[in-house]
Amino acid sequence: MKEFLKKISASLQQRFGSGGAVHDVSPLAAHIDPNQLLPANDLLRLGTRYGGWIIPVDSGLDENSICYLAGAGEDISFDCALVERFGCHVRIIDPTPRAIRHFGQLVQALRDGGNFPINNSTTDFYCLTPEKVELLSFLPLGLADRDMELKFFLPRDPAHVSCSTVNLQKTEDFFTAQCHRLATVMEQQGDTRLDLLKMDIEGAEYTVIRDLVESDLLPRLLLIEFDEAHTPLDGNAGGRIGENIRQLVDAGMRCVAVEGSNATFVRNR
Repeated sequence: MKEFLKKISASLQQRFGSGGAVHDVSPLAAHIDPNQLLPANDLLRLGTRYGGWIIPVDSGLDENSICYLAGAGEDISFDCALVERFGCHVRIIDPTPRAIRHFGQLVQALRDGGNFPINNSTTDFYCLTPEKVELLSFLPLGLADRDMELKFFLPRDPAHVSCSTVNLQKTEDFFTAQCHRLATVMEQQGDTRLDLLKMDIEGAEYTVIRDLVESDLLPRLLLIEFDEAHTPLDGNAGGRIGENIRQLVDAGMRCVAVEGSNATFVRNR
């Protein structure tokens, strides 16, 4: 379902561009203040139609920026774009075996001077120079609100890669993996600040949002996919999404862009 809805969103973007029309069709529209959204000319979309994200044109990202991107799957085009365009230090967080394998194959292909496909595509390949690959690192763990091992439930369609600790798709097969709080990961990596955090973590975003707010670790740029916008656990999904967006706004975050179930926040204070 998630993959299907992302394709629909990509089709709408192709027709209308990355401006107000995309904002209007987002299932998040009911939960955000449209007056806070930036105009299309002030936004930049990086990555593929499936795996891309929106950031402000004046993001302030540069070669000194530290970016954590939780949730990789087999499309890390946005991650690579941050490295190639800005020279950021990018730490990818994902415990999924297929995501780990995909990253390893990409790195090896680049070091060998070859190309590597995005999401098993026959036409789309990563655009990353070999010297920039060293700015990418992969952390095979999950992002959570506590330091412990958790179950990651597999998607219904074996062709899909996204796994969920809250069991969004209500499946039975799972694997276990070590998870850490953001504060723990930053301490392990020796990072004292965070410029950008992306979370595409299949329903686990709510508990991490609460932990970020309570720990005062909200980054300058926060990108979140609210997965219940396309795969609701129950009839209260909209309420949970709205509550978490309000929590972020109350903590000083401004929602400047939405696309499908993805939202981009910037820190106001």
